[in-house]
Amino acid sequence: MQQTLRNVIVILGWAFIFNSYASDIRFVDVTEQAGIHFEHAGGIDHRVVPALVGSGAAWRDYDNDGRLDLYIVNSALVRPAPDAVLPKNALYRNNGDDTFTDVTDAAGVGDTEWGMGCAFADYDNDGDADLYVTNYKANQFYRNNGDGTFKRFSSGAGGIGHNGFGAGIAWGDYDADGYLDLYVGNYTEYSKVPQGDEVFFPYDFFGQANILYLNKGDGGFINITGAAKVNGGFHLTLGVSAADYDADGDLDLYLANDTDQNILYRNDGDLTFTNTNQPDARSRTGDIRSGMGVTWGDYDNDGDLDLFVTNWLDENNVLYRNDGDGTFSDVSAQSGIFASGLGKTCWGTAFFDADNDGDLDLFFSAGHINPASWEAHGQADVFLQNNGNGTFTDISEAIGLRESDVYGVGRGVAVADYDADGDLDLFIVNSGAKPTLLRNDGGNRKHWLQIRTVGTVSNQDGVGAVVKVSAGDLHQVQQVVAGDSYLSQSSLDVEFGLAHHEKVDRIVIQWPSGIVQTLTNVQANQRFVVVEGE
Repeated sequence: MQQTLRNVIVILGWAFIFNSYASDIRFVDVTEQAGIHFEHAGGIDHRVVPALVGSGAAWRDYDNDGRLDLYIVNSALVRPAPDAVLPKNALYRNNGDDTFTDVTDAAGVGDTEWGMGCAFADYDNDGDADLYVTNYKANQFYRNNGDGTFKRFSSGAGGIGHNGFGAGIAWGDYDADGYLDLYVGNYTEYSKVPQGDEVFFPYDFFGQANILYLNKGDGGFINITGAAKVNGGFHLTLGVSAADYDADGDLDLYLANDTDQNILYRNDGDLTFTNTNQPDARSRTGDIRSGMGVTWGDYDNDGDLDLFVTNWLDENNVLYRNDGDGTFSDVSAQSGIFASGLGKTCWGTAFFDADNDGDLDLFFSAGHINPASWEAHGQADVFLQNNGNGTFTDISEAIGLRESDVYGVGRGVAVADYDADGDLDLFIVNSGAKPTLLRNDGGNRKHWLQIRTVGTVSNQDGVGAVVKVSAGDLHQVQQVVAGDSYLSQSSLDVEFGLAHHEKVDRIVIQWPSGIVQTLTNVQANQRFVVVEGE
């Protein structure tokens, strides 16, 4: 009897927690009312690998009006009829009233190739955001003209329009010269993949080498992959992200590889990298799984960046805790995330503080790879609440993510406060279907702070800057990242939940140039710009 009573109390306790949380925050599907009428073409030619594994999206204020706009990558058609309307990528301008306008044609960015990933970056430090898009076959690079339009610039920028099977993108100033370089992950040698009606799996594929383009600072790039030792080992790279995991002042690279060993490349500071997943330089992050998406974040608020990687349905996703000594520990089981992805094929992902309580929550998308399953119930995306003690709880249903029995075929995930209300919203690309814009309702009931970095000596976007925020006993760190998740890019703004704190005692920004900048006594609940050195 006593045991039964204890069980009832425990159940009621969890119910109270879920209901309390659900009353604070809820994700609401506002895709249609926001005016986003995009549809991914992956379901049309669903036996084609690029259609199955694409695509991503990116948030960025491309026209400098102070509002975050949205770019979405599409798939293509195998043998289109002469009069067919070709699927194309789309650029949606934020109107500032919770709606968007399709400006693709006016901006000149409606690529119709087999699209995969995308990421914006101010590569020429002229104050506006340029755009790189990865494709099966030729990638596309668009230089921002500064008037709401773009110029296709692939061939002119030192051959940056690589012709392969492009996937993940990571912009970063890898040599700290003030200009953003570009790392591109490549997936498979698709011409060697068996063709036919049957869906083939990655172990049938041959990999391609990845590419590192060094920005020369004169508008052009040079391929330095071989010299830098970062070709990825022909390992079928999908997810790519850069972060300074060892806090030595330069950007390192992590590759999520499909059916092969993932790679953490340590930046040695001289334009060369070391594969730390070799026996003589062990980081303990080189699991052999079907890596898809990757995100960095200090989920335990201990001052260093931890790593989360999504995987195939019969493998668990992996949370790697940064041990602070150049190594990581797999804490998937004790953190409570181990079972959350089992039975799902998991893709895009993000660490972000959805409820502004001062610790990073975790989201990932899910979706079948076998098109025969797409007409069934699909696979539900997952939201994991950070409990503040190193563990997570799946509360997806409580916050409105599972109100329907029919789910999407999730791929890319990008996070941003698109409606500028102080909490972070979610955008999910669904393969072969419409995307999903999930507005965060209630996350701004706790205090928050959003910071946009503008470099002067460093690259203008401030990519790679490490921002540390202290409010009372709450200490957090984030890094400005341009490209992560799965084929996607979240907002470059760094967003901190402050819980009950009405002000921040201290902000310390470590810029890629080495400059350290400190701000004190900053009021909460605002978004502001920090210019390097001012």
